[in-house]
Amino acid sequence: MRLYYMTSTRWADVILKERRLKLSRFYESNDPFELMLIDSLPQDTRKIAIKIADYYNKNIGMICFSASWISPVMWAHYADKHAGVCFGFDVNDKLRTKVEYTDEKIAVPFGAHLPRFGLSAELLNKIVSTKATDWSYEREHRVMGKLLTQDPGTGLYYTAFGPQIQLREVIIGHRCTWTTESTRMLIDKVEVSVRIWKVRPAFGKFEMVEQKQVRPVTLQPAKRRT
Repeated sequence: MRLYYMTSTRWADVILKERRLKLSRFYESNDPFELMLIDSLPQDTRKIAIKIADYYNKNIGMICFSASWISPVMWAHYADKHAGVCFGFDVNDKLRTKVEYTDEKIAVPFGAHLPRFGLSAELLNKIVSTKATDWSYEREHRVMGKLLTQDPGTGLYYTAFGPQIQLREVIIGHRCTWTTESTRMLIDKVEVSVRIWKVRPAFGKFEMVEQKQVRPVTLQPAKRRT
């Protein structure tokens, strides 16, 4: 599935040169309710909810994508007020988790009388993939992975580009100073075709659309000798 990742040019430059994406921790998110789907008003429930959140914060990272690039709000919030860049990736369906949205927290019974104390794979999946309805404009999908190998230079965790997360598009923001040619120079060699193009605000609707006056560039992988 084609998914989209927005960022500033500062980090877009690093991503293209290093060909990898950072696995973010849940507590780094701009949503203070990450991992807080459970109604934790009862103190006993709160203790368990905190333990669940602590486990994921320490052991699991995520890359957050959107199903669409057309939202001007997404560009404003995640691509430096339209001065940034949006990457289009083909993401293996087995890796991605679609985020669901809700208006209410859920009440969960816990106790020694229940199998696994009331914890289940279904519950844990809901906790890591559910957000408040206010965030639904993001149309979010996540790729999650264990925080196993820490980069010695940055102290962070990354997932490299590859067959399961393939760069296919670089979309230049409406206010971005990058050109299709300067972007092409950053990418250099590719394993699959990558299209570089620019967006602008649409004339007849509140969406971003392709800027047809800027000629797109498509990089092709080098032909292999036989």
